[in-house]
Amino acid sequence: MPSPASTPNSLTVIEPVLAMQDIQGIAVPGFLKPHQTLLGLVCRSESKSIRLFKQFLMDLTRQIATAEQTLADRRQHRKKTAERGRARGRRVQAVPLTAITFSYAGLRKLTPGAQEIPSVAFREGLASRSSLLGDPTDPKSEGNPKRWRVGGPEKTLDALLIVAGDTRPAVDQRTAKLLAQVRKAKLKVVYREKGDVRPDLPGHEHFGFDDGISQPGIRGRASAQPHDFITDRHIAPAEEPDHSLYGYPGQDLVWPGTLVLGYPATSPDPLIPGDVATPTPAWTANGSFLVFRRLRQDVGLFWRTVRAEAARLARLPGFADLTDEKLASRIVGRWPSGAPVNRVPEADLKRLGRDKNANNYFKFDSDAPPLARRSGKTDPYPPSKADPAGLICPWAAHIRKVNTRDSGSDMGGRDSTYIRRLLRVGVPFGKPLRNRYAHDQRERGLLFLSVQASIEDQFEFLVSRWMGDPTRPKMPGGHDILVGQNDTPSESRVRRCVIFGSSAEEAHLATDAEWIVPTGGGYFFIPSINALRTVIAVH
Repeated sequence: MPSPASTPNSLTVIEPVLAMQDIQGIAVPGFLKPHQTLLGLVCRSESKSIRLFKQFLMDLTRQIATAEQTLADRRQHRKKTAERGRARGRRVQAVPLTAITFSYAGLRKLTPGAQEIPSVAFREGLASRSSLLGDPTDPKSEGNPKRWRVGGPEKTLDALLIVAGDTRPAVDQRTAKLLAQVRKAKLKVVYREKGDVRPDLPGHEHFGFDDGISQPGIRGRASAQPHDFITDRHIAPAEEPDHSLYGYPGQDLVWPGTLVLGYPATSPDPLIPGDVATPTPAWTANGSFLVFRRLRQDVGLFWRTVRAEAARLARLPGFADLTDEKLASRIVGRWPSGAPVNRVPEADLKRLGRDKNANNYFKFDSDAPPLARRSGKTDPYPPSKADPAGLICPWAAHIRKVNTRDSGSDMGGRDSTYIRRLLRVGVPFGKPLRNRYAHDQRERGLLFLSVQASIEDQFEFLVSRWMGDPTRPKMPGGHDILVGQNDTPSESRVRRCVIFGSSAEEAHLATDAEWIVPTGGGYFFIPSINALRTVIAVH
């Protein structure tokens, strides 16, 4: 069991020790690797097939990357990169990491206890709840579950295997060995797909924006050592209380119960742990839920739409200097480099986008005071200024829709953001589009994978209540027209948002162009190693 967390005073935070040998590494600290292969498996319902499936899983438990192994891999990689690889741009290769997750259908075949898991979303599955997320209900639409490439009504998975590594050859080699085990167990591979970072823009998604900068940090320790934190701390301790709020400046530290069952989650004070929800059934402790969304990106359509809208708006007062890149950056909330528009409103600053100690440090409702780094280096970039009305970063910008930071919302204060955070561990798929305006329908997009303790209160809440609602989390806003959807009857799926000009002139964007289309996915459970050995894989 995890050690208790307590806080003698508001500035002394004692964080729990996590069961690092029991938690799968994809959940803590997360597979943040540049290459992945996803394998979707199905097992027949006959008793012999299930016995073979269980034997496969029992053998697999010795190959799954634990949180302890994954954190050690990350620390070793950072150390070697700093020592040998950074100057020459080489990537240090490590053994690929493997994870196993189960759909409700698959878990039911393996243990009757699956029916006790209280998550309605997990039991019903993504395909049956896609309309709640705003996905198209027209069966002829590409985004409707009936046309999905994986996870649709006739394409349900029992298990999803994830292999992640530093190089494509290493991941392929590991995948080949797993496939040999899968064939021996008579399991059917109904889905197989590779995801890789863009070779031309590592870390960027296909629209061209750096992705994953605002990942939360995880409160908790990897051992009983007082400073053996899972997420490194980079702010000087003298900076109280902010040094206790962040890993990197601006990187929220969330209590582990936000991501893993059986640990304290957040409370109204981010420095004080919340209650520990009892895992149900008990063997789900140290487990998490995984959301998989296969999202096709129409890069050419996105940039052609933004170019046309920028040209239209540039004829209006206050928008004379608007370009397609500047408008796209307002829609995202960051410039392509990752630099936040709150810090550099007029133009991209690539140095800021690359600086982990600065590219996520900004606030919305108040000025962001300077923070001293442990390294002693100063933050040389323009500080963000208070922007409560969304004059600089629109309230409909993607980064503001999913993380309100210091702003209040329709759900209350800043803790309403902390409890919605999730860990994204996905990767792009498909080849980049060289001419971003081109008409090219080849498959490219994002294998979106997120880890959370509650599908309903985190992933589904963010998508349906904030991203897809024009009035939430705060006005003046609109839809998150980058990722959100509008399923309101009679509105023809048109997404709308508000942006402001140089002197607070208000303008409106509206489009029905489908830049991002859901083409598959599923809801899965990530069990602990112990649950695999003592419950799920037991004959």
